[in-house]
Amino acid sequence: TAGGASMATLLYMMLMAFLGGSILNLMPCVFPILSLKVLSFARSTDHDRHVHGWVYCAGVVASFVLVAAVLIALQQAGQAIGWGFQLQSPGLVIALAYLFVAMGLSLSGLIEFGGNIMNTGSGLADRGGYSGSFFTGVLAVVVASPCTAPFMGTALGFALTQPAYVALSIFAALGAGMAAPLLLLSYSKG
Repeated sequence: TAGGASMATLLYMMLMAFLGGSILNLMPCVFPILSLKVLSFARSTDHDRHVHGWVYCAGVVASFVLVAAVLIALQQAGQAIGWGFQLQSPGLVIALAYLFVAMGLSLSGLIEFGGNIMNTGSGLADRGGYSGSFFTGVLAVVVASPCTAPFMGTALGFALTQPAYVALSIFAALGAGMAAPLLLLSYSKG
């Protein structure tokens, strides 16, 4: 490709990203979300499972591409950031730590927060229909963003040194890899 990597290198890095995305499904932060989605497949018809699998896939891929676009835009604006850039801000990390402590206390029953506060993100994912499947994909990407799987680091490191269209292709492959196992499960016999 002009100004970027050769086609063979691009395809190799996309394969690495796809494999890394697939492995992300085994991370402790992502696995519970997927198990809930798989359980919802048990109550669905074949056609519904297939469509919801594709909509989930669209949510995952669109989220990875959006994260990549923001990352590329910030880099081009002169920011020295990389994957997981949102976690490089001490204020955000502290806020997330407090949020997780509060969620843990709430889940253990020691304190109770209003449903609106605790369910803001999961409310979108818990919606019925296609929007619920799409936002489940988005939620999976949000919780996976601090994780890095084998193969993924190489592909992302390469992507962030390439032109925008190459980087977006690699992030799309990462999203496709993360969505692939659930999409395949949506085609399994219930």
